[in-house]
Amino acid sequence: MIEGGWDYVWPAYAVTIGALLVVTVVVALRAMHWAKRARALEPKKDERA
Repeated sequence: MIEGGWDYVWPAYAVTIGALLVVTVVVALRAMHWAKRARALEPKKDERA
């Protein structure tokens, strides 16, 4: 590694971790939305009979 390169590595790690956190939050929110929609589309117990 180039001497003094850590000045660039730590910000790169911070940006990468920040981006991964954003992606994780987006995926979790979409999964919750899809689960809510799936529950809404399922027939109710009273409607099955």
